[in-house]
Amino acid sequence: MKKILVFISVLLLISACKTTEEAKSSRIELRNDKKITNQAKVKEAVESKRYIIKLDKVYFARGGIVDLLPRKNYIIIDGTKAIISAAYLGRQYDSRPIAGINMHGITDYYKLTNNPSKGLYEIKMKVNNGNDSFDVYLRIGKNGSCNASISSLKIDNIRYRGYIVPIPDKQNNNFQEGELI
Repeated sequence: MKKILVFISVLLLISACKTTEEAKSSRIELRNDKKITNQAKVKEAVESKRYIIKLDKVYFARGGIVDLLPRKNYIIIDGTKAIISAAYLGRQYDSRPIAGINMHGITDYYKLTNNPSKGLYEIKMKVNNGNDSFDVYLRIGKNGSCNASISSLKIDNIRYRGYIVPIPDKQNNNFQEGELI
């Protein structure tokens, strides 16, 4: 009787362990599928020039980091249109004090370089609105992380860190509201 009870206990323990292992492997597969899907969205957004970069940190030239509010600090690229709204802390070469960059303009120059061995997209662009012109340099990782550098004649070079959010196509509404990468 004891042998039968031990045998049944061992079978239940083995089946419980196998179920846990299967659940763990399915979670890993789901996580990998989601990661691949996000990478595909990032690639499509960068190549179609339709994305928002939400900036969450600014780096000082002499060291130091400041956290930013991503909903107020962003770079939007939609085809040839560009919008830059970002805090600025640094040296300036203008008679008026500059506390931020707020610009609606067009991209005069846009060069995309894909480096698949490193998993990076490097973008160099010049954003112009007639009065002001900014040189913007972006390094976007395949997972959606981004480093941005902005410079102009009136300000020093300033670096930001953030993440990319694809702009959904109007025809293809598979993008869910509030979805971030």
